[in-house]
Amino acid sequence: MIGRLSLWYRDNVSQEVDCLACRLISGFGLVGIGAYLLVQSKKRPKLFEQYTMKSLAAAAGLLGVARLADASFLKAPAKELKEEETKVLKSSKDHEFFARR
Repeated sequence: MIGRLSLWYRDNVSQEVDCLACRLISGFGLVGIGAYLLVQSKKRPKLFEQYTMKSLAAAAGLLGVARLADASFLKAPAKELKEEETKVLKSSKDHEFFARR
């Protein structure tokens, strides 16, 4: 069953994994999270809490900017499927976990 679901997902997903809209949404989302954390850090009474939240805000903001800039360290290495692997993936055999013994 898991094999069937993964094949369905793989067949219905766009081949363009890193589209512009995806980068814009996730990049601005991370920048927004960073801005929110920065605002909330100013409301913390303890100095350690402020510095912790500011460092988290900086990390989220930098990841958002890197995502918007399409940084290479955020990309997964492309893996080419061999012909044998595609035959195995397209078989209708269920995953071993669900096999009857």
